[in-house]
Amino acid sequence: MQVRIIATSAQQKSPVALLLKGELIQKLKVTKTQMSAYIDDGMPHYLIGNEYRFLESEIRTWLKTYRPSQERLESEFRDKKGRTLEEYVTDEIIVETLRITKEKLVGLCKKDMPFEKVGEKNFFHVQDILDYYRQGAATKMEEKQVQSSKIATKGKKTQSPKATSTENSIKSFLMPLCQKIPQDVPFFIVDGSYSSKKHQAGTGLVLVENWETVTGISSVWNIKTAKSNVSEFLAVLVALRIIKKKNMNKAVIVTDHEHLTKGKSIDSNKYEVDTGPYIKELNELRKELQSKVDIKFVNELKERNKNALHKKAHKLSQQYKTNTYQRLEI
Repeated sequence: MQVRIIATSAQQKSPVALLLKGELIQKLKVTKTQMSAYIDDGMPHYLIGNEYRFLESEIRTWLKTYRPSQERLESEFRDKKGRTLEEYVTDEIIVETLRITKEKLVGLCKKDMPFEKVGEKNFFHVQDILDYYRQGAATKMEEKQVQSSKIATKGKKTQSPKATSTENSIKSFLMPLCQKIPQDVPFFIVDGSYSSKKHQAGTGLVLVENWETVTGISSVWNIKTAKSNVSEFLAVLVALRIIKKKNMNKAVIVTDHEHLTKGKSIDSNKYEVDTGPYIKELNELRKELQSKVDIKFVNELKERNKNALHKKAHKLSQQYKTNTYQRLEI
């Protein structure tokens, strides 16, 4: 005689419930954009009707070996200045341009020659490399400045050494951009950084007034984004807020994000929901203050992105805290 044991509902083990898309986003702490990228790259899921469902154990296993496709990495790449790979060249082209061997190229990359590693490939921006290795132009400019200074001060009384030294040293960092700008116009040299681990954007500003007073300003923003250039937008936004609050008649903002210098609005729809309000405010302030503010590219400064003022702004942006530093030393 066979006895069949039928499990009651209390004895049956309930299966693990599938996760909704929003629930998985929260568990993984990723953006909607990143989730869409995962799905496109083959993340296991269930399409029930028109709705996505996920089994968490499958997702965790899949993520252990997940690597974004090279094609996706290249198509989504944006450098710190907002440029795509359409403005970059491959190693095959750069060795022909620079007239060097591939072995020499490897050595130069190890010695901090500018390049971008995207997935398994390296890409090079020709103008960035030429700017990095350029010699002579800055030296000639300094010689002209010295000659002009000698002519201008000939027969005049010399100012106190301390005042002259401070003013001249700061002014030299603003060259040649400040040559056509009155001394009473303040300069904002700005930069941004982003920590994907902390989901924080840091901004750094160096405010130069009358070519001698230097103030440092750092800020931190808790923002989740897949586009690090948002930090550059925020740095400019901070400068614009200060200009409006202090009702400055004229000001110059210097950024290493060239797109911002062309006067074009930024499409907030291309960015995450969290960053939308800030980009909208940035566009509005740029329009409101366009007659008062000139946004310039860092390459117009002496030594470009290696300029001491810009390097200080970058260092401030990496502090990821809000602070103001009076009489900042450069």
